[in-house]
Amino acid sequence: MEEKIFKKQIKEDIYLIQQNYMINNVLLEKEEYAFNYWILTKLFNIDEECADDNITEYKDDGVDCFVFFEESKELYIIQNKYYDNTKVNRNYIIKDFLYRPLNTLVENSYNRSQFLQEIFNKYKSDTEFKIYLHLYITNNLKDSLLLENFQAFQYTHSSINCYIEAKIFYLSDIKQQYFEERKKDSKQFQCNFLTVNDGTVLNIDKESYKLPNLTDAKYILTPVKLIYEIVKDANAKDYLLFEENIREYLGNKGVNAKIAKTLESDTDRDNFFYYNNGITVICDSVKKQGSNHETYKRLFRVNNPQIVNGCQTVNTIYEVLKKYPVDELGEKFKNTFVMVKLLVLNKDEELNKILYQDIVKYNNSQNSITEKNFAANKKVFMNLQKEFKKRGLFLAVKQSDSYNLKLKQKIDHKLLNKYEEKFDLEFKNINDTIVPLEKLLQVLLAFSMDGYQAFTKKSQILKFDTSIYNHLINYIKDGPLTIDDIIKVYLLFLKAETEKKGSDDKRTPIPYYLIGFIGLEFKNLSYNDIKVKLNYLFLDKEIFNIVYKYYKSVTKRYKLNYKDSKDIEYNQMIKSAIDLNILYKTLSNELEMIEDSNEKKIINNFRNFKFEISEQNA
Repeated sequence: MEEKIFKKQIKEDIYLIQQNYMINNVLLEKEEYAFNYWILTKLFNIDEECADDNITEYKDDGVDCFVFFEESKELYIIQNKYYDNTKVNRNYIIKDFLYRPLNTLVENSYNRSQFLQEIFNKYKSDTEFKIYLHLYITNNLKDSLLLENFQAFQYTHSSINCYIEAKIFYLSDIKQQYFEERKKDSKQFQCNFLTVNDGTVLNIDKESYKLPNLTDAKYILTPVKLIYEIVKDANAKDYLLFEENIREYLGNKGVNAKIAKTLESDTDRDNFFYYNNGITVICDSVKKQGSNHETYKRLFRVNNPQIVNGCQTVNTIYEVLKKYPVDELGEKFKNTFVMVKLLVLNKDEELNKILYQDIVKYNNSQNSITEKNFAANKKVFMNLQKEFKKRGLFLAVKQSDSYNLKLKQKIDHKLLNKYEEKFDLEFKNINDTIVPLEKLLQVLLAFSMDGYQAFTKKSQILKFDTSIYNHLINYIKDGPLTIDDIIKVYLLFLKAETEKKGSDDKRTPIPYYLIGFIGLEFKNLSYNDIKVKLNYLFLDKEIFNIVYKYYKSVTKRYKLNYKDSKDIEYNQMIKSAIDLNILYKTLSNELEMIEDSNEKKIINNFRNFKFEISEQNA
């Protein structure tokens, strides 16, 4: 079932690619060709506008497409097998993919892409350069001998000094990349941290001081003007200084307003160092150098810094200082300092990965950051965010997303048109398109379990290692809903929530109950039945409106019947488990009350599965 669901996800994504780009490339009409676009854009984050330049399929010498990450010196040579139930030809793959592309490139005779040949020629002797041969197969019909050939693969030639590795990705592996491990070019960035002299640095050198269990660290009294310049340079180079920071910048309010007020005060800014907790930076390396600066005589050259705590401080410094003329900054802020804690850590080494994550976690948890914020950094959610954006909606995952989205994003009415028409919704501004992650997960919890769980388990939704959290992660990755289905279920909830706000009692329809009652109709169905039933619900607007109206009435009647039966009010009801006896009685009674024979037939068809939809429409 999981395999079929993910194949449907791939097909949905490919359909979107075809809709947007087939006008520029007629070859995209073929799904197997469009799958190259899918691999490049979904797994390697290549911009869809540029993906065509990376495709070499047809007379390709064993290469369907390629990806080159210049910053990290990585070349991915890719062959794709867009298969359903066909097993790959082992001998053909070994000959056609493991050796043929490299042989052609070594001979300087690869004609399908001059750029690919140029990359290979330029870097083949570089020991830091890495070539990855990736084979993607859209089924799980594994061949143990083929896997052994890939694992044992070695390619040697007198002109090649770079690292070469071959790997097969079957459908289950592709799904993991789709939801979690998407690849991207790791940008390199260097900056300098300056300080007055050796006396304004606490230096922890694990080798010199015989402290093997510690990591190299430096605590540096640093001028705020320098922090401003580092952020400015990082922005200009599109380097993410705060990629691992949980808090991110939330605007100039609260504590940030106080930071700004101190920096803006001519009489108080020199006390900034004493008021502020400082900044924590993890980096790949730090090298101490001399400095020609007249005031700051110590310079530390830092590679690939990541600010893991102090995002609010750093961004407020930047926002305040950019208001002043550049030629005034040196004088105005010459005695304004902040403490920078530099930690040297190779994040790629296995032993350091946990330490790195813990440093991020504990540095942030000292500032009242809950587990929810750490859970929200899961790659599953970040990749879901990218897919929502392609469909015109913005999933607010991190704490700062809503703030940043309002500043940077623009509403795309062309993408949203179909949703407005189908669900009778109106997206007037960017706020209307923002989907809070916690709210989305509550909706999925209601659909997959019931409305009672959505109301009462909200605190567990983004809390690590709770059964609810794990259920939701697995439901997104392995459940019956594709991303398009997830969006439709959420918009169904949004429709109910919008109507509730406009209702006389401000309580009905009960959105989570409505989603849960509809979700109950999908319990214990096979993948194919779920697929057909979902499409019956959402394919035709008339059917959708009739089904929606029915369950809207059911939530109202259930509330009344529950009160009559239990003698408790609304607030007590939503904290109590769904009474299935009352629900089934309500469903039956509401159906009997429908006078229109066509409406009654549609509800019966939906509930009792008396319909068929062609595979093409599904």
